[in-house]
Amino acid sequence: MPSRRLDDLPDPGAIAIAALSHFATEPKTLDRFFALTGLDPTSLRDAAASPSFIAGVLDFVLEDEKVLLAIAAAQETTPEAIMAARRRMDRKTIAEDDWPPRAHDDWA
Repeated sequence: MPSRRLDDLPDPGAIAIAALSHFATEPKTLDRFFALTGLDPTSLRDAAASPSFIAGVLDFVLEDEKVLLAIAAAQETTPEAIMAARRRMDRKTIAEDDWPPRAHDDWA
């Protein structure tokens, strides 16, 4: 089986956006997402550009087979491609991300 080029794999950010759109159509999934992340509709907008947020959305998708299959179908891809997109996210970029913001006294 030939290996896939990285350009052929779905973009992690595009998958996360598709996932968030799917969550909006599934109130129970959206409620669970907000409960697990501590976000709300207002803070969601601020978090959306963060690499660690995108990684978190993908982790949430990968934890639930029903959600994973729905997102894969919406992206016209496979669950395996979504897993590969998550794995290829740069760990260093995620680790250096400033999301979520911390209060200055949180460092003590």
